[in-house]
Amino acid sequence: MKPILGVLLGIFTVITSSARSPMLAAFIILFLFVMYANKLRYWIALLSTALLFIVGIYFLMQTSISNFGFIKRMYDAIFEGNAYGRSYYLTRGWDVFKNNILFGGRILFEDAMYPHNIFVELLMSMGIAGGILFCLYFKDLTKFKLKYIKANINYLPYFLFFVQYLILVQTSYCIFANIEFWCFSAVIISIILFCNDEEIKSNDSRGYTTGNH
Repeated sequence: MKPILGVLLGIFTVITSSARSPMLAAFIILFLFVMYANKLRYWIALLSTALLFIVGIYFLMQTSISNFGFIKRMYDAIFEGNAYGRSYYLTRGWDVFKNNILFGGRILFEDAMYPHNIFVELLMSMGIAGGILFCLYFKDLTKFKLKYIKANINYLPYFLFFVQYLILVQTSYCIFANIEFWCFSAVIISIILFCNDEEIKSNDSRGYTTGNH
């Protein structure tokens, strides 16, 4: 009952706040679930739901509730490509980077806004040097294997929360102000390193982490 209540509260919050990025995050998380299950009926259900949502937004926009924030913003995003100023901030962030390629120029703009894109934000604020450090920090993500989740399903929520906040800092949030992104990234990297280390040990007949014994 509690998980259902939590989902309903989350949906209510997203709709009343007219947020679009959480909808994208939810779709991608569902997409990952379907990929994991990889069954035709799930693919049909996901695509049908997405199509029904798009058609529903279109027809709701033709009704008397077309001014409702969530409906209007979703319609603008889907049918008009309206990013509500994101293109402007992306361009400004890229310009800052071009003028300060090596170490970046600034974290925020004069109006305290940010590029709304993790990669442009990194380049704008820390340049190529910061981009390299960012890649080094996340390099252990390449060691992730699906069997780590299969072996311990308790790891799944951490992985999904990381995916969620990765999407949010890619489209909406400021990377420096989103503590959840850094917390869940640290947790998922720790899980990957732990599972990788345990796998290495299990492959060694004497339980050592390295070497031929």
